[in-house]
Amino acid sequence: MAATGGAADASLKQEEALAAAFEEKHAELVAEARGVAREFGVDVRAVAFRPVGGGGGGAVVHEFQGIPPAARVVRTIRRAVAKDVSAMGMEEVAQHERQLLALRNIVVRELQARKKATAAKKAMDVAIDGAATKRAPEQQEEVAGGGGESKVRKIIID
Repeated sequence: MAATGGAADASLKQEEALAAAFEEKHAELVAEARGVAREFGVDVRAVAFRPVGGGGGGAVVHEFQGIPPAARVVRTIRRAVAKDVSAMGMEEVAQHERQLLALRNIVVRELQARKKATAAKKAMDVAIDGAATKRAPEQQEEVAGGGGESKVRKIIID
């Protein structure tokens, strides 16, 4: 029995050592994958397999995106636009044209929304500036008068 207990302890220590080594190497792999994704602007998928004895032997998957979401959209649009039309049949050309028109409509809507937003912002800025510089006529005359001159105003009542 003591021999089995010693073998079990040795086996347990070996599994712990494997798990510790896996965690260390896994951390290195994740750091390197993240660095490659950032440096080169590419998507990286890192897959590491756990040791069979330690934690079930399953795969650990990490994905790192080196391309911003806006760049992904641009890339997708460029791919859709850049299809080789000469190799397409008539149905494919018609479908491609519909896709391009849909993309065009999306772009037009986005541009119109941006234009409205900038126009609203300009109108707000003008309203704020106008409210800050507006003065009553009496105040305008005082400002225009200058030098302490007194102004006399006639009020005509019909």
